[in-house]
Amino acid sequence: MAKPKKRKKKPGYVAPPVTIDTDSVVRELLELRPQLEAGAEGAVWGNVQKLLLSVKADSSEVAKAVMGRDLPTFDRLLAMLQGQEVEAAPVEDEGPLPDIPEEELRKAMKAFRKRLKLTKLDHESKLGRSPLSTGKDADFDSIIPPMEFSPETWKVLVARGELEYGGRGFYMLPKAPPTLRQ
Repeated sequence: MAKPKKRKKKPGYVAPPVTIDTDSVVRELLELRPQLEAGAEGAVWGNVQKLLLSVKADSSEVAKAVMGRDLPTFDRLLAMLQGQEVEAAPVEDEGPLPDIPEEELRKAMKAFRKRLKLTKLDHESKLGRSPLSTGKDADFDSIIPPMEFSPETWKVLVARGELEYGGRGFYMLPKAPPTLRQ
């Protein structure tokens, strides 16, 4: 039996945008809320994730709510979808930072700057590209710091203003130079 021919789309054809009714999604999420409270299975949380992402909710917050089975974050997302004013997520304070010797902090900053410099040079290099082309400008400003130093070292440097945390383990040099310490 012959396959039917596919209809070719005319040039310039653009599919109509898909519209999603936010109110119906909010109603579905409100119906799923009691199941989530009762310790729902992973499939229910998967449906919650699909619904939240379909209405363009913040994907990092959705991931935090779904992966951690975090009901307060889910409630905050639901309130935002309903148009309510929501306060920002609470920042978790990890307590006081450890005392790290000044010498180690200086070595860590030196290693960070060297890693950043070498990463940019590697990215801008024309090796591995056409010999007729020039390198490409490095369009990044943050890197994952060297693993030779503990994560607490980088947190101390952020607290001192010598680095900025970019999220997901990436750090960058601050835009403005750090203030002079007295």
